[in-house]
Amino acid sequence: MCPRCATASTPALLSSRCPACETPIVRELGGEVRPGAVVPFAVDRRRASTALDRWAAARVSDAASMRATFLPAWVFDLETVTRYAGRRGDHYYQAETDGDGRSRQVRRTRWTAARGTVGRRFADVLVPGVRDLATRRLPAATVPFRAEYLSGVETPRYTVPPDQALDQAKTSVKPKVRAACLADVGGDDGRLHSVVTTYAAIDGDLVLLPYWTGTYLLDGRTWRFTVDGATGEVRGKRPSRAAGLTGPLVVLLLVVLAAVLVLVSR
Repeated sequence: MCPRCATASTPALLSSRCPACETPIVRELGGEVRPGAVVPFAVDRRRASTALDRWAAARVSDAASMRATFLPAWVFDLETVTRYAGRRGDHYYQAETDGDGRSRQVRRTRWTAARGTVGRRFADVLVPGVRDLATRRLPAATVPFRAEYLSGVETPRYTVPPDQALDQAKTSVKPKVRAACLADVGGDDGRLHSVVTTYAAIDGDLVLLPYWTGTYLLDGRTWRFTVDGATGEVRGKRPSRAAGLTGPLVVLLLVVLAAVLVLVSR
């Protein structure tokens, strides 16, 4: 509830502005995990508007609804210890003679058993805390979380719980763990029959990432977008250049097309 006008607000948002009087609202944390860090905004509204226009190849920022938003993400540091078993293949060449008596070199592979233990550390493994967050990397250095960062910024609560996020983080590093094991096997080729990974250390935190989010109207259609508040990268479904051709330019193109058709028909 707004502390100024008592208008009801959305409990799914950790922070927002009152829909009636625009008063910044920061709600109390319930039983959820408290954010540990924030990536501050480095891209202001003007730069975000410029990036949006450049990305859309049209001036759409004037008709855009844009708001500052912090999106939650889980960031993990994982220290893995992996025991593997497999085979190492080393190529060699053997001379063979065909039915016409011609000799050629044929590549063969000598296979030997291989096993070992590989340790790896993966830092800043990022898992989105909400469905709308598409990034898979931490965009910039963080600062310790303070509630005042949320004032006037819309911040949804996370919908991906920490245990589920940790499972996703472990899944995301599995290909890199297998690649490290194959590199340890060596040789010209390698096969892994068994890969068992344990975690010597796990450290995780909830981080708030800055975005400018919203929609714009172009040729009667509404387009959604996000602008990374740290890097200025724009994401969304981009209209084709043809979607931005309106008014006199379209008329001119139709006139030229009609003239061409007349000339061809003669």
